[in-house]
Order: sequence, then structure tokens, then C-alpha cells
Amino acid sequence: MATKRRSMAEFLNAAEPGNLTVTDGLKRELPIEKLIPRKNQPRRTIDPAELESMVATVRALGIIQPIVVRPLDAPSSDYYEIVAGERRWRAAQQGGMSTVPVIIRSLDERRTALYSLAENVARSDLNPMDLARGYQRVVKEQGFSQTELAEAIGQNIKTVNRILQLLKLPETIQELIERSALTAKHGELLLGLSSAQQLEWAHRAAGQQWSVRELERQIAKSAEAAERKLPDNTTDGDTVREQALWSEQLGADVKLRYWKTGKVRIVITVTSLDEYQGVRERLGVH
Repeated sequence: MATKRRSMAEFLNAAEPGNLTVTDGLKRELPIEKLIPRKNQPRRTIDPAELESMVATVRALGIIQPIVVRPLDAPSSDYYEIVAGERRWRAAQQGGMSTVPVIIRSLDERRTALYSLAENVARSDLNPMDLARGYQRVVKEQGFSQTELAEAIGQNIKTVNRILQLLKLPETIQELIERSALTAKHGELLLGLSSAQQLEWAHRAAGQQWSVRELERQIAKSAEAAERKLPDNTTDGDTVREQALWSEQLGADVKLRYWKTGKVRIVITVTSLDEYQGVRERLGVH
């Protein structure tokens, strides 16, 4: 039976049994100047147009969702670090508010990093690259494994790993994803190519606004064209002998093709369903 995924609060509290401070917090109004942005927050950039829209909303309705803060460590300090909600705070500043609603939570650095990330994940509030950097920071700086991180933020481990893989892309491509010129899915597709090919296809896809499916089609089309230009080596004596060995072992016609890159294509041709089943058995496919 599948294990039930814990909520973030349950996960955080499990590290220190009896600590209930993160499950609820004191809600109050604080002077806007008493709040300080967090240096290592997941979001690296704030879209000006998006912020302007938030300012208009704040002026009309106020801040609907309180900003999450934590007390600063300095003795007798009456300042608070923003854990989640920096854009709301900036919108409130520009909107002329003097106080803002907050929820005060007692969080150490490890919990703060995770709480800030999880809040943005829950709100679908980050672009893929900010999300990837946020994941990486929590894993590297706060000592979480990818499995622990995935459980804490309510994500599948494969999803977390897939997002982290985007950091292996060249910086230029990461910037294209950050600007929404490409999506994370484009990035995942490009990861299977060499660095030079990644840059070439990324710029073509962004410039021509290709969908992920179109990019995949264009890459496949280019690969097929390149293969057709390569000389056929099936007349080579060693290749012929190898094909004969394969054919004898599998009981079916086998053709081999080699490329200078080291790639080898094995084509098995069967003439009946019985022959197909025989090949499956010889290969140990069940």
C-alpha cells in the first residue's frame, strides 16, 4: 500500500518532536518598514508588469493573504524577515500602505528555506529556473535529500529531479526559459543533445516560437537527414559476419549499421508472429 505523503508542517515538525510553532502562527499588523526581504528567496526576478498589477489590486482591496515572516535573530530586534510574500510587500510599499497583515512563524534557517520554497510551489509562483535554483539551494545548503524535498513540498521525486536537471543546460538556455521564450519541457528535450546542438536548437525554437512537439519533430527530421548522408557500411566484411552471427542466434534477419560517432543501429526483421515470439524468447523478453 502506498505511503501517505505528509504535509509540509508535519514534515518540518518531524525533525523536532514537540515543536508546534510552524503549524500555526500569530497574525497581526506590522509597520511596513519593519519587514526585510529574504536574501536567498527562490525568486530571482520580479516582473514589473506583474508587480504593477499587484499594486492596483492592493490599492483596491488591500493585502488579502498575509505575508509570512519570522523574527530576526538579533536580540531585542523588532524587525522581521519575509519568508513568503515579498511581492505583496513591495506592492504594498508602492501602493502607499503603512502597515501590512502578517503571520509570524518561529522558523530556523533550514525550515525557512523550505517554507519559502514550498509556499511558492503551492502558488505556482516561480518560473522553472527559479524553481530549480530553489530546489538546489535547499538540497545543497540545508542538507535535504531530493526524496525529503519532494515529500516536504508535495511533489513526485521524478518531478523534482526533472526540474533540477534544467540546471545542466547552458546559461543562455536557462535565460530563455527564465524569460518564457522556452518552456521547461523544451529544456528537458534539449538535455538529450550535445552542448553545441542544445544552443543551436534552443535559439531556433525560441526565434520561431516552436512548440515542444515541433522542436522534437525538427530534431528528429534533422537526425534522419544526417544519417542518410552517411555511407552505408553493410558491405564491410566484419559487419557481414556480425550480422550473420546475430541472425543465427536470433533466428531472424538482422542488419547492423555503424556510425563514426559510435552509434550502432540493429534492425531485426521477422516474417511472422511466431518468429517474433521466438526472438522475444531468445532475448529474454517476458
